[in-house]
Amino acid sequence: MALARAAAVPSPGSSSTAMLLLLLAACSGSPAPAPPAGELVFLRGAVLSPVAGQEGRPVAGGGRLIPRDWSPGETVRIDGLTGTAPVRAECVPLFHVDLGDVARLIAMGGEAPNTALAFSPGEGDRLAVGSYLGDLLMVDGWTGEVLGRRHLAETMVKQVAWSADGGTLYVAEQSPDALVHALDPATLEDRWTLRLADFVEPSPAPPGDDLYGVYSLPAAYGLAVLPGGDLIVAASHSWVDGDGVHRNRSQILRVSPSGAVRDRWPERPADATFLHPRVDAEGGLLAFAVNRSADGPAPADLPIGGVQVLDLDGLEPVVAVHTERLAPWFTEAFVWEALDVSRAQDALFLGFGDGRVRITDLRGVERAALNTGAPVMAGDMPIHASVGWGRILGDQVLFTTSSTLIPYGAASPELRPPSAHPAENTVWAVGLDGQTVWSWSGEPVLQGLTVAPDGRTVVVGSGRRPADDRRDLYGALVFDAGGEDRSGDDRLVTVCSTAGPVFFRHAVSADGRIAVSESPVMGADGAVQGAYQVTVLR
Repeated sequence: MALARAAAVPSPGSSSTAMLLLLLAACSGSPAPAPPAGELVFLRGAVLSPVAGQEGRPVAGGGRLIPRDWSPGETVRIDGLTGTAPVRAECVPLFHVDLGDVARLIAMGGEAPNTALAFSPGEGDRLAVGSYLGDLLMVDGWTGEVLGRRHLAETMVKQVAWSADGGTLYVAEQSPDALVHALDPATLEDRWTLRLADFVEPSPAPPGDDLYGVYSLPAAYGLAVLPGGDLIVAASHSWVDGDGVHRNRSQILRVSPSGAVRDRWPERPADATFLHPRVDAEGGLLAFAVNRSADGPAPADLPIGGVQVLDLDGLEPVVAVHTERLAPWFTEAFVWEALDVSRAQDALFLGFGDGRVRITDLRGVERAALNTGAPVMAGDMPIHASVGWGRILGDQVLFTTSSTLIPYGAASPELRPPSAHPAENTVWAVGLDGQTVWSWSGEPVLQGLTVAPDGRTVVVGSGRRPADDRRDLYGALVFDAGGEDRSGDDRLVTVCSTAGPVFFRHAVSADGRIAVSESPVMGADGAVQGAYQVTVLR
């Protein structure tokens, strides 16, 4: 199903004109206006009304967002207005916030700029935004008003996370010092900082013309706030030293709310990269990806190309799981953000860049092995679809497969794939035994997978398209992963269109607002078109 074809079906009581105005506002860089007078817009579990009143929450453009469950075909009356609910919920931009000029990055062929997003706990009244350009913004989560702004010199903002009570904002840089800041959300002033370079070594700022040099700096590749207030930090550093030697240093830190390091693992920084920690707070477990790009022999005591699980109490090892490279096409196994752990389900999930999926128990015993996106031959050329994002949800695993790729180990990985991999661009839900429960396939290039606070709403981004210049497919897809058995098409609740490709980090508030970051694209004439901005959708 194409993104454009999945748009909400207008009802007799709704207006395609209203939708067009709202989408054009998102494209033009101005706040989204309220719907035209006399028209209601039906959203997921809510209705957007243009009439001023006391019910609901005011949003940018003068409208009000009113919580309201509705059914397709139902006649709904609000504030003297009448509308007929559509077959599928509509999705509109509430506002967007400009994040600065990244035209040079895009013109030089750079990827979508890294952007970190997090709604405040509870009602999500505030949205924290960390940008590729080193800016930290505090935004009103309903209207888009910028409440505060701070520039962190010589950095990219890598992570943002809130304390459970919303009283502290944690911000992690990717910079020579790799500072973690604990900030007062009201003023954006530091309460304390922790220098991760003291743990995983510093490296100098890269030359200004190095597109990807910032990624060679130390950073927190994950911030996770625990129920008691402690912070899990995955400090990681991959760089080339002055002698031309590729080096890695990583360490997991448990940090108190006052900034003291309570514990660390391992005792000395590891010769590997630790990425994207997942916390099972109820089960007292922590899982993270372990990869390596350093020269020399790999440490024998680490699951390189796999996942390490630690007990949160004392950071003691529980299990380590990895797999051998998929020869002859790949030189190594690699895990990105497709991993999770659950003590309640006795399950560990790993998704690999080569397209494989593994599910084990907490002893490392295999429960399921899938080759969902693994290489197949298209003529004499191997093609595959990587597994980049995924989570455990109850007794199921949700993960995505990418658009079709040619393995790096192939003779000509830079060539365009001759045909589509059968598993490309798909959202999968499988049982812990590996059996497919449901799936959804379409044309969007899937970017990221975010689980909402309700534990069943899942947001998947639609991003940059290297194979074509279509712009009608950018945005976010919203799925209902819970409830009764249904097909993937029936689980697609709504599609939210954006003007530009979406980065793989999203945020979802408790009431269902979705924050995404968009970036410009190169036009057919070679000019950079579009804006680097945050858009909040509902």
